[in-house]
Amino acid sequence: MSKWSVILLFIGLFVVSDGSPLSHESSDSDEVDTTGHSTFTINLIKKCKKNTGSNAAFWAVMESAEKTSICLSEFNIKAHSFKTDFDHMTNATRTAFFKKYCSEGRLLFSCFDDVQAHLRPCLGERDLKILNVTQTVFPETLDYVCKNDGEIIYKLKDQTRYECFTQKFDQVFECARNGETGVFYGWDIFELTQDQCSILMAFRECLKNTMDTCDLSDVVSLYDMIVNPILRLSLCANSTEKPKDETHQENSTDEVLNRE
Repeated sequence: MSKWSVILLFIGLFVVSDGSPLSHESSDSDEVDTTGHSTFTINLIKKCKKNTGSNAAFWAVMESAEKTSICLSEFNIKAHSFKTDFDHMTNATRTAFFKKYCSEGRLLFSCFDDVQAHLRPCLGERDLKILNVTQTVFPETLDYVCKNDGEIIYKLKDQTRYECFTQKFDQVFECARNGETGVFYGWDIFELTQDQCSILMAFRECLKNTMDTCDLSDVVSLYDMIVNPILRLSLCANSTEKPKDETHQENSTDEVLNRE
């Protein structure tokens, strides 16, 4: 499981089958009927059983995932008002906008606390390191986005920057396709080679050049804040660039890497 796709781990928890939930009708927690369910689910069952000796840990993950899904559904209801408020946001209203929605964003992250805690017994050492990093990275990235009343996001309200960004968006994906970037090709981050690190750095440089053209260099800082802590688990550690506000994040990342 120690690939880039582990970042999408929680998506897999909510797609555990082809539309039908797992049944836990048996009083014996060691009985799991996996008929018709996804490879992700079956692999998770095996990992939980191997690490803990029973399927109780797996059922705990599934139950907490259901609670997470319910928690997230409450935010789905607010998605429409977010878009409406964003479309009508002005410099005079942005303080109130980001105060409201950054607070909502932090509450959204808390939806994952329970499932992360129950997932840990099922993970190996490598996957735990990735989970520890991502658990810290995304809340800190949100704090960065919300800084100075959301200055980074508010820049996209500028028509010139927005039009440039939309025009250059395809160019960024072209950079990824040209380099067969590992983010899209499932590279194992613990087994990256120097050649793969060079490809990832070339993608970042392409992203930087594109965003600099639009006066949106902060987008690259966001990329760095999310990707660099994960790359530091690999041979690419010496190739990462530090975004402007990453000093605090780097210290936090060093701390979580030692969690077990």
